[in-house]
Amino acid sequence: KIKKALALSLALAMGLSLVACGDKDDSTTESKSSEATSEAASSEDASSEEASSEDASGAAKIEAPSTDGWDDSKKIYAYSWDEDFSKKMNVVLDKFPEYKDYVEFVTLGLGGTSDDYKTAIDTALTSGDKYPTLIPADNDVAKYWSEDDSKTANLYDLGFTDEMLANSYDFAKQYGTTNGELKCVTWQATAGSVYYRRDIAKEVLGTDDPAKVQEALASWDKFFETAETLKAAGYKIVSGAPDVKYAIWDTQSQPWVTDDGSKETLTLDKSVTEYLETAKKIYDGEYSNNTSMWDNSWAADMKDDSKVFCYFGCPWFIGSMQGNGATDGNWGAVTGPTSYHWGGTYVCVGKDTNNPELAAFLLYELTCDPDVGVEITNKTGDCVNNKAANERLINGELSSDNAAQKFLGGQNPFAYFAPVAENIKIAPLSAYDQGCVELIQNSFSDYFQGKVTYDKAKKNFETAIKERYADVKKVNWAK
Repeated sequence: KIKKALALSLALAMGLSLVACGDKDDSTTESKSSEATSEAASSEDASSEEASSEDASGAAKIEAPSTDGWDDSKKIYAYSWDEDFSKKMNVVLDKFPEYKDYVEFVTLGLGGTSDDYKTAIDTALTSGDKYPTLIPADNDVAKYWSEDDSKTANLYDLGFTDEMLANSYDFAKQYGTTNGELKCVTWQATAGSVYYRRDIAKEVLGTDDPAKVQEALASWDKFFETAETLKAAGYKIVSGAPDVKYAIWDTQSQPWVTDDGSKETLTLDKSVTEYLETAKKIYDGEYSNNTSMWDNSWAADMKDDSKVFCYFGCPWFIGSMQGNGATDGNWGAVTGPTSYHWGGTYVCVGKDTNNPELAAFLLYELTCDPDVGVEITNKTGDCVNNKAANERLINGELSSDNAAQKFLGGQNPFAYFAPVAENIKIAPLSAYDQGCVELIQNSFSDYFQGKVTYDKAKKNFETAIKERYADVKKVNWAK
């Protein structure tokens, strides 16, 4: 339905004057356009061929749809759990104000990975009232919608092409692709970094120069050597052992969970056990304050009066640190022991949207337009999933009051974020990932603190995962 509606509306509204990328030469464009006008409603490929054009530089693009004849029936609804998505999308709408009357944001005020958020979106998809055209979803749960063809559209059918995604980092495109279909895209490159206290670095390491600090954290062996040095000086290298989990879990070589077809036997990737070993070493070595991520004591360790040297984080995490009292200018950023990413928001399009042209165009602008990417970074401090935009930000277009740069004492963080984003490798994910992430941490917290044995913690996890997922009968641990 979306294919036909998009093809027909583009044919009628634009006269099919668009030039598809790489498929047609100029001499045949006019004749093919007139043929497409009569065939648009029945052509399977019309939307993907005709929805795109080229900008002045020759790059593929999705054309801005005409609003001629539009009324309230063309309004789309953009859902989200908080206001972050609307802030980013408003950068696009400020550039194209003619669409502001046709986009309404629905902010639910729920946890982005919560079952309540899933239920609210699913209910809206079936209720007929304010149908969710744009569905943002956290990295941990986006697969819930993107892998369900009954709920979300293939963005290739809406006009996206691989050429348009040339500036996307590989990990983001890989995540958004399911069975050869592009089911979600993101404006974010959530490249992981290690944020370190400059004052502690000067005192203990003798310098706060990022190049020298990176040498001290360049591998996990170096990390623990530095942890011992910091400990001798009265400092902790991290606030809590779980701080390192995303950096290690992102080294996984297979999905968090693989199944034998029946889903009765689940096998966890070896990165899980590697994390457990590393976290236990942090606990036993007394290299942390034994806090848990997002609790009050963990947040308090970001202030200048704490004895914690660093946090593993990503671009959006800077805002969390600032909100928890971390002082602008007293932090630096390095890559750390490994390239990784943490989180991110991916956006799906509801399969039965009433305005696929507008949905496709807005998402194209949000994720593929370098000008929008530069603007998003300069307005919000976010790191975008756009290589061309990041290159411009590294080479002079970063605003002097950029929030991330101010936090890092004038250091241009995108010189670190961009190379990390290029090197991120992610394994195919599964629908069990969110549950595993939560239950691993819950089940092994007592083990880290020496309250239960490793085998007992494993049994606790296996019991919990089977209770969460009724089809799971057996859990295997990869060697």
